[in-house]
Amino acid sequence: MLQENIDAAKEKFAQLVASETARIERMRSAPAAPDYSKLDTVIIGVIPGDGIGPIIMKQALRVINTLLAEPISRGKIEFRMISGLSIEERAAQCECLPRESVDQLKQCHVVLKGPITTPRPGDPWPALPSTVAALRRALELDVSMRPVSNPIKGIDWVMFRENIEGAYVWGSKGIQVDEDLAVDFVVETRLQSRHVAKTAFEYARKNGRRHVTAVSKVNVVKLTDGNFLAACREVAKEYPEIAYDEQLVDITASKLGDKEFTKNMEVLVLPNLYGDIISDVAGELLGGVGTV
Repeated sequence: MLQENIDAAKEKFAQLVASETARIERMRSAPAAPDYSKLDTVIIGVIPGDGIGPIIMKQALRVINTLLAEPISRGKIEFRMISGLSIEERAAQCECLPRESVDQLKQCHVVLKGPITTPRPGDPWPALPSTVAALRRALELDVSMRPVSNPIKGIDWVMFRENIEGAYVWGSKGIQVDEDLAVDFVVETRLQSRHVAKTAFEYARKNGRRHVTAVSKVNVVKLTDGNFLAACREVAKEYPEIAYDEQLVDITASKLGDKEFTKNMEVLVLPNLYGDIISDVAGELLGGVGTV
C-alpha cells in the first residue's frame, strides 16, 4: 500500500510539473498587453459578486458613471455585466469558475469585481475552490498592486504582490499521500518573478519613488524564495537610480508599525503568500483591509 501511495503521488506531481512547463511556454509567447490609450472603446466587465457585492457594486457604478460621464457618452467606455459568478450560480453548476463566465471576461479589457464568496466548512454551499484565485490564473492577472496610504501616520507604501504562483498556485492540487501525510507546493518561475519585479521598479521610476524592498523568507525557503530574490536583483541593476534592499517576511510583519524600520520604505515587491499577508497587516494599521 505504501508503494502504491508513493507511485500515485509521483504520477500526480509529474502531471503538475508538466502543466507548469506548458504555462511557462504560454508566458513566453504571450502578446504584449494592450495600449489602452489607443483603444477606440474600453470594455469594462462588471462582476457584482454575492453577499454585499451587488449592493456596493451599485454604488461603485453610480460613482464611475458620474466621473466618466463624458467618455461614456462618446462611446469610449462600455460596461458588460458578467453572469455566472454569484455563489448561487456557482453552487448550482458545482464549478468555482464556469467556462461561460471566463469567455465573457476575455472579451473585456478591464474587470470591476465585487466580493465573491469562497465557501468554508459549515457553509451551506459545495466546497468549491477559490473563484478569485481561479480568476487570476484564468485571466493571467499576475501582479496585484496594493497601495496603503495614511499621511497622518506617515504611511505611503505601494505593494506589488505576485499573484498567480507561490504557495497559492496549486492550492487545491496538493497530494494527500495517505491519512498521515499531506503535501502542498510552492511554485516559482524566473519569468514571473522578473515580471513582478519589473512592474514594481517601473512604477517607482514613473512615480518618483526612490526605494524598492523585496520581501522573502530566503533564510529558510532557499530555492523558490532564493530564485525570486535573484530575479529582483537582476531587475534592480536596470534601475541604478533606485535604492534596493531585502527584508525577511516575519521581521517585516512584526515591524510595519515601527517608523524607524519603515522610514525608507516606499515600494515593496513580494511573492504571493507574503504579499497577501503583509498587505493585510498594513491594512490593519489603517483601520482594516476593508478600509484600504
